[in-house]
Amino acid sequence: MTTGNMLGIGTSALRAFQRALNTTGHNIANANTPGYSRQRVDLSSATPQYAGYGYIGTGVRTDSVRRFYDGFVENQVRNYTSSTTEFQTLHNYAAQIDNVLADPDAGLSTAMQRFESAAQDLANDPASTATRQALISEGQGLVDRFHSLGGWLDDMNSQVNNDLQASVTEINRISSAIADLNKEIVRASGIAGDQPPNDLLDQRDSLIRDLSEHVSVSTLSQDDGSLNVMIGSGQALVVGSNATQLGTYRGPGVHAPLQVALEAGSNNQVPITDQLSGGKVGGLLGFRSRVLEPAVNELGRAAIGLGEFFNAQHQRGVDLNGQLGQAFFSFPDPQWDSYPGVSSSLSVAWDDVGQATGADYKLQYDGATWSISRTDTGEQVAMTGSGSAADPFVVDGVRITVDAAAVSGDTFLIQPTRNGAQSLQMLVNDPSQIAAAAPVLTSAMTTNTGSGAISAGRVTDIDNAAFQSTPGSLSPPVMIRFTSATTYELYDNSNPASPTLLEAVSGFDPAAGDDVFPTPGGLDYGYQVRLTGSPNAGDEFTIGYNSNGDGDNRNALALGEVLTGSVMGNGTESLSDVYRGMVSEVGTTTRQAEMTVGAHQQLLERSLNARDAISGVNLDEEAANLVKFQQSYQAAAQVIATANELFDTLLGAVRR
Repeated sequence: MTTGNMLGIGTSALRAFQRALNTTGHNIANANTPGYSRQRVDLSSATPQYAGYGYIGTGVRTDSVRRFYDGFVENQVRNYTSSTTEFQTLHNYAAQIDNVLADPDAGLSTAMQRFESAAQDLANDPASTATRQALISEGQGLVDRFHSLGGWLDDMNSQVNNDLQASVTEINRISSAIADLNKEIVRASGIAGDQPPNDLLDQRDSLIRDLSEHVSVSTLSQDDGSLNVMIGSGQALVVGSNATQLGTYRGPGVHAPLQVALEAGSNNQVPITDQLSGGKVGGLLGFRSRVLEPAVNELGRAAIGLGEFFNAQHQRGVDLNGQLGQAFFSFPDPQWDSYPGVSSSLSVAWDDVGQATGADYKLQYDGATWSISRTDTGEQVAMTGSGSAADPFVVDGVRITVDAAAVSGDTFLIQPTRNGAQSLQMLVNDPSQIAAAAPVLTSAMTTNTGSGAISAGRVTDIDNAAFQSTPGSLSPPVMIRFTSATTYELYDNSNPASPTLLEAVSGFDPAAGDDVFPTPGGLDYGYQVRLTGSPNAGDEFTIGYNSNGDGDNRNALALGEVLTGSVMGNGTESLSDVYRGMVSEVGTTTRQAEMTVGAHQQLLERSLNARDAISGVNLDEEAANLVKFQQSYQAAAQVIATANELFDTLLGAVRR
């Protein structure tokens, strides 16, 4: 071997180990740099030289400086970062609602119980002004609690909108930075003959992990070294050096939620809210759809149910002035809104509040038929009717009349209960106007000889003409006279001295009894009484109007039954059940989110540990490498020194 070859070998080794020492120093310097991947120098033997008797090595060659990196592990880190942030966001928000709704002082339960107790006290002492005033006060307190909770939930919606907008702004910043790095990486790789610019790659990976904290991310490597980034279910966010910006806009409906869209240029937006998941955005959207909106709707359903059924029963009673009861509460009609570009209209009203579900609905027209689906599940819902004014659609207790001018593509959002809690209002503020009494009085003649009995009157139809006439003139007062044990006659008893026959009824069954109205001949005055027992011929019973409600608690008892009875959910839920069900559902979702966060945090920690095991800097290992490469560097220097001595020896021999 010539001294020149030996010198070249030593020089190549010196350069290689100097690079290795520099890389080791770089690793040590960045041991605490977030997102840094430790680097290594890839060495290979230089091309050997043929010397007639065989190949002689020519030293070492530096192939590349590469980072320790595993794409699969990095993808796991991104995915678990995204899912952990999503469920952590969902849990943080849901826990706030859970804590408030379940709190006896802040929630609705105590206010409902106090109102129920006030109704019971009224039934116990209907003539007392104090108990009547207490019912009004507790009713107003209940309304105020509905307002307070509804307003707080509306504030939560505003907070979600603000946080969603902030996340969109941050996503846009990160995506622009990734696009810029893509451009730098492509240029740097080109300059270096496709050698990887490791620190730039680390910076890009770090930005993608930051992006995954806001939304789920997937990537696709390109031949030029750039990385395309997709979010959600595949929406392209970064393609090469170009980043697509996200925007927000208001959706339709009451308290219109903020929606996310891709900015497509020329003020065009492509809605992608339904395609987004993961990260803070996914957590916010999940909280809004799974917790916030259902809670608002269920709270509104309880408020509207209270207004509808308490009003209906109150209007079946008589107050201290002998007047029929008025509406105790006011509550809103179902709310609706059209989607952008729709010029036709709707008419929406309540058909049966007891069938209300608390869901929102999307109503669509395809040019031939209308269809309606729940917005939370997408499930198609059956409708009855044709949608005309004479035959409106009816779905889950809501009556919908559509516009004849509707065109294909017209879409509407119907929110039956969304504004119920905040729109509930008290209408009665005068204790004397509380209708604790029933408007119908019944009695049996003291001269009756049989064992027949007549029940207290029960109002069945407040819209009947009998209850639309002037108070005190129930039309007409009725006298019932038995002509035998199984037959009786109904008389208009406006003139007791000479009553007018209205109808003769046969077939009375003493064992089963008989509801007097409606009669076989069709007489119906909007109330119902029942005859029982075994009356004798000549026995008489009278039905009249209660012109003085003082001391009568029959309607007060019925009001209490409304508050505790199963009036909602097609007769399966009480008003309190609606609220308790809402609290239970929120609590269950909160607990599930908490458990899921714990599981995903463990998975994230494991993936981070796996990444650190591959890419993290181990200072002990780097210290060993430092010694190893330093010794190698010194040995290479010794090779050069030896080559120099050989050269000097050769020169000395030549001079002699």
